[in-house]
Amino acid sequence: MKVKKVGIKDLRKLVNLEKKVFKENAFSKQLMKKLIQSNFIFYKIETEGFFKKLIGFVIIVKDRKDRANLINFLINPKHQRKGYGSLLLGKTLELIKSNSNKIIQIVLNVSIHNLNAISLYKKFNFHIVKKIEDYYRNQEAAYLMKLDIRSENIKNL
Repeated sequence: MKVKKVGIKDLRKLVNLEKKVFKENAFSKQLMKKLIQSNFIFYKIETEGFFKKLIGFVIIVKDRKDRANLINFLINPKHQRKGYGSLLLGKTLELIKSNSNKIIQIVLNVSIHNLNAISLYKKFNFHIVKKIEDYYRNQEAAYLMKLDIRSENIKNL
């Protein structure tokens, strides 16, 4: 498996995986293209070799001077629970922590029903701040989670 920066050539695969996983809550093709062109961090994890398969991706935007927002993180359902999410999230947090970008906090929203994702985020010391009702287009609730990146006990870094 290889973690690499996303390029515009990845757009079709990203949009297809996004729709497969998030269905009616998926980002549009236009938004994904804009995020590729102007992102803070947009990385993918894919298989190595001639026929590379997209396993998942992460999108993080800087939404304040000292804070980043993890706006999208997904692993293809066929490849979940195999350590790929931990690999991608760990590399992403390493990158943020090692850059001199003054980021001290990362926030994210996750469906209250996505127990695998919540477990993964907790493994990396994100904690639930509050529940937000009707967060998604389908009226599903979400948890706002937060990580203090200055913490010395961030796991797997």
